[in-house]
Amino acid sequence: MANPSGIAGRFLLFGSRGMIGSALAKSIPEATLTAFSHRELDITDYFAVEKVFVKTKPDVVLNAAAFTRVDDCEKFQETAFLVNAQAPGHIAALCKKYNSLLVHFSTDYVFDGNASTPYIEDHPPNPINYYGTTKWEGDKKILSSGCSFLMIRSSWIFGKNGENFVTKLLKRALAGAPLKAPQDQTGRPTYAEDVAGAVLKLLMQKSEGIFHFANSGECSRLEQARTILKLYGLNNPVEAATNESLSLPAKRPNYSVLDTSYFTKKTGVVPRSWQQSTTEYISFLKQNEYELR
Repeated sequence: MANPSGIAGRFLLFGSRGMIGSALAKSIPEATLTAFSHRELDITDYFAVEKVFVKTKPDVVLNAAAFTRVDDCEKFQETAFLVNAQAPGHIAALCKKYNSLLVHFSTDYVFDGNASTPYIEDHPPNPINYYGTTKWEGDKKILSSGCSFLMIRSSWIFGKNGENFVTKLLKRALAGAPLKAPQDQTGRPTYAEDVAGAVLKLLMQKSEGIFHFANSGECSRLEQARTILKLYGLNNPVEAATNESLSLPAKRPNYSVLDTSYFTKKTGVVPRSWQQSTTEYISFLKQNEYELR
């Protein structure tokens, strides 16, 4: 984790109770941070958000708030658009107005999954589900706002303070439920703690623009599932499936591997492997008696 002592200024954090938000909240000195969970502040309320800007006078605004439940975005499209598209646009406008740097978190799901090599930062987005569509709409609003920004695209996030693929799989396995995972969905699982560390590293270097960050390596969801179970000490079988056969409300990109070489070039940091970060996370779940049953 980067040393936050090298970062000066006042920080304003939205989405402080989520996976990335909670990791950021622990990494920034408490004296310089004002943080809000979604229960404490509705980021879709422009005037409420502006009041916070006026009161806190932030140098850096970290927007880790998002509607990330991919299938629910298909069902609750209005809410998804307000949170993922409209609110980031308003926050970007306020950052421009009050001369704040906006740190925003985007996703591999802005891409269609038709590539065969990892996606670089300037690859044209073409989302295939509503979650990806709303995130890309929010990204475009930020890009056109004129504010200073640091946008981090990441993928397959897992971490503390939130349901994710790891916890959902383990809960099903421990309950003895049948397990399936697609073998035709490939990406880079990424630990939220590592995303927070990457952000701090980029901020210390005063970096701006779009960066891809994910743990290194790539795998299918099937390989990820089997690795999670093995690391936890379980031997439940996982049936190989396809994206199509799972009949989920939202389509998933078949291939959404992010190229992180630009991040490495700028920082000198090579992200650790997804297996290493998964091992650390599962150790956390066990040590903290995380409720999986």
